[in-house]
Amino acid sequence: MHRKPNGRLFVAVAALIVGGAFATARAADDMAGMKMDKDSKGTKAPATKPSGKMAPEKMEIAVTDKGFEPDKLTVKKGEPVELVFTRKTDQTCIKDVVLDTGASKKVKKALPLNKPVAIKTKFTKAGDLKYVCGMNMFSGTVTVQ
Repeated sequence: MHRKPNGRLFVAVAALIVGGAFATARAADDMAGMKMDKDSKGTKAPATKPSGKMAPEKMEIAVTDKGFEPDKLTVKKGEPVELVFTRKTDQTCIKDVVLDTGASKKVKKALPLNKPVAIKTKFTKAGDLKYVCGMNMFSGTVTVQ
């Protein structure tokens, strides 16, 4: 016995397919209105504070037996950054850091052992600026673009 296709079943399946397509299109429309904070590499860009100001980009610098790691950083001129120094050794002379931000006065901070020390700043001058230990024996470079 050969049966005819059930018209109601066909209508129900078609309604589900159309409904799913409609929901997908609606979700795409909803997302199209959202601003997606991605940089050119597709990674998440720094979050913005409610006031509309950019949150500082956080960069970790470890103080090890080898000195500052990393010893080369790249930042954007005029954008807020937070450099977090953590001294992980007592085997070097690096007990403090002196940071040139391009302003008239350098920032100097003590680096207690195993305690992160944050320096929030903006680099106002393009070029290569230094961060050094208090004895000027170990250094790193901040390239400001």
